[in-house]
Amino acid sequence: MIIKNKFELIKGLENTTNISATKLKQITLPKGDRIIFVNLEQIKSRINHFTKDRVFDFISNIKKRQILLTVNEPSYPLKVTHNKTNHQIININPFNIDTITPDKPGPQNLYALLVYSITFSELVSGSFKVDSKYLTPISNYLVSIFLRLFGKQYGLLGSYSAQIPKLKFVINLYILNSFFGISGTRAYSKAASAAGFNYKTEMEKLRKYKFDSINDLILSLSDFEIMPNLNKPLFTAKVFRMFGLEFLPALEDLSRFIAILTTADIKGSNIVSTFLSKYNERDYNNILNISRTIFKRR
Repeated sequence: MIIKNKFELIKGLENTTNISATKLKQITLPKGDRIIFVNLEQIKSRINHFTKDRVFDFISNIKKRQILLTVNEPSYPLKVTHNKTNHQIININPFNIDTITPDKPGPQNLYALLVYSITFSELVSGSFKVDSKYLTPISNYLVSIFLRLFGKQYGLLGSYSAQIPKLKFVINLYILNSFFGISGTRAYSKAASAAGFNYKTEMEKLRKYKFDSINDLILSLSDFEIMPNLNKPLFTAKVFRMFGLEFLPALEDLSRFIAILTTADIKGSNIVSTFLSKYNERDYNNILNISRTIFKRR
């Protein structure tokens, strides 16, 4: 699996951070891990989620939770990252608060942030790697999301739309390149087989694009006349309106994708859109098997 260094949709924002130990000390909330633990203890009996045992094993153990830092960092717009000092980072600044209170951001959101952080850190640290056998559910799920976002606008609704196989092919190609580092003829062949699409008639266009790039994916959707005249600003704005800022990185980085989908399944939280867990539930649940495996580990 591939871990992206920076995001194209959020103006070159770093996926993982390299904040110095000195600056971390300056922006870290005193006893932030302890505050989170106290807040979560209040709702422990009400949580029914496959992540529960691992989360409380982590947050209730003083030694284990030393790697968790709660920071207030205005220059980083995402709520979770992993620092090169091997710290899990929860950033409260996007909530427009400078401290944690019983209702801000709220215990359910704190729990969701921990799930997000643990999942993301396991993946970006290389402790757990996602196999390319998950190509099919990831591709099916993303095709469903793209159809939800753009289907009506571009006449893609209905299983018999002539452009659906081409859309599936392009998205499979992007996932193979961008998420799993599989490119060239092997990627073309696997994507074509999954989509039922004859790519050989489109080779001249295909050679123009680097399918490890979300920007090239968007350009190809327009060039292949799947979504004519689509561009990055239009695409980004539509995704942002529908799912919020936190979902944008999920379209570029597999570790963010898995972590965000896992977080979307937590009742009572609004870190990411809960709609993500309700759409294409079969493939969503197949993808969550990755997270279930992660949270069985100690």
